[in-house]
Parts: sequence; structure tokens; C-alpha cells
Amino acid sequence: MTMNPMELESAWSARRQARGTAKHVDVCLVEDDPSNISMVRFLLESASIGLLAVDSCEGAILALRETRPRLLLVDLGLPDRSGLEIARVVRGWYGYPHIPIVALTASAEKAGAAWRAGFSGFIAKPFVPKTFQTMVKSWVSVQTH
Repeated sequence: MTMNPMELESAWSARRQARGTAKHVDVCLVEDDPSNISMVRFLLESASIGLLAVDSCEGAILALRETRPRLLLVDLGLPDRSGLEIARVVRGWYGYPHIPIVALTASAEKAGAAWRAGFSGFIAKPFVPKTFQTMVKSWVSVQTH
């Protein structure tokens, strides 16, 4: 399901009023597979990296209006839109042009498309847990709020 701009703005306003002011998180994960979300949450929390997980492009757009993550991890195969659209949108926002946006994909072909769409890099699925942690730590550590 896709929201039109008016619905999106209304949902964002209601959510912001309910939650208060913007907050900082280390990583925003955009992933629709619950098992991948659980694995990433476990790996990052065990490394003391804060995580906000959303399951759609629309959810990511709403979340990014409320938070200031140091890293955006995006599954490219999302149910509502291509994950590639997130980079195109975020790169156009004031205050977000330099956030690292990293694709999570099992396809080398999609990784190339991610580079062209403005992604900073990609992590191949399935990933090796320790390597994943190390890569995320390196992206998060160089970003400051």
C-alpha cells in the first residue's frame, strides 16, 4: 500500500505529536523480513549500537523525519517500493545528503543499481555476523550528529 503525500504528511504529524521531538539513533534498518530484523537487532544490540527498524519505504520516510540516524541500512526488495527510492529521496533532503546509506542485497546486479541511486555501499546477503558488525561499526563510528 502506498500513501499519497497528504496521507503521508498527516501520518507523520500525528506520529511526531505522539512521540515528541526528533531523537538520535545509531542505525535505521529498513527491512521487511522479521527474521532479518531479529538477526540485525541481536548483532547490533550486542555491539551497543542503537537500532530503529521499519518495514517499508513509507515507514523509513516517516522515521527519518523524526530521527537522525548515523547509518541507514536498506533492503532493496521491499513490499511497497524499491529500496532504491529511499536513497533518491533522502539524498534530496537538507541535512541528510551525507548520511551513509547501505544496501542489503543478495544480488550483485542490484548492488550496482544501488551505487547509481546514491547508496554509499552494500552488504551482501546472507552476511557473516562478525563481518556485518564490523562494517556497521565502521560506518557508525565515523558519523557524528
